[in-house]
Parts: sequence; C-alpha cells; structure tokens
Amino acid sequence: MVNASVRTEVLNRLRNVKGHIAGIERMVEEEQSCSNILIQLSAIRSSIEKIGIFILENNAVECLLNSPDATPEDRQKIDQIVRQIITFLK
Repeated sequence: MVNASVRTEVLNRLRNVKGHIAGIERMVEEEQSCSNILIQLSAIRSSIEKIGIFILENNAVECLLNSPDATPEDRQKIDQIVRQIITFLK
C-alpha cells in the first residue's frame, strides 16, 4: 500500500475488528448465548469483507488509474469496472 491515508484507514479498521474480537472473547468467558456470539461473529466477518473490498478498490484504482498512458476515457472505463466489481462483491 503506497497511499498513507489508505494504510491508516486499513489499520484503523483492523484495530476495530481486533477490539470486537476481544469483546467476543469476553462473551464466551461469560457464557453468553450462542446466538449473541454468532451475531457478533457475523459482524466481524462482514467487517473483514469490507476491509478486503476497500483494499481491492484502492489497489485497483492506484494501479490502473495512475498509469502515465491512461487517457481520461481509459480512467472513466476503469473507474466503472472497479465500481461494478465492488458492487458485485457486496
């Protein structure tokens, strides 16, 4: 990851997930209901998928749009394809 702001955002999101996992550990220790634990695990899975999509999107834009040979039309097409991929993955 070349972009410092993207790296910072990814690290913040990962730290958030780490805190959420610690909360689930406490839930297990406190013997909370399986359904509540599963809901929290589902939330973490969703967060991790969103982090992956965020990285994919930023990497695609950075790699493809920063080409010195890319014309404005190329950039528009690439942007459209990236948005379609992201929509599909969601």
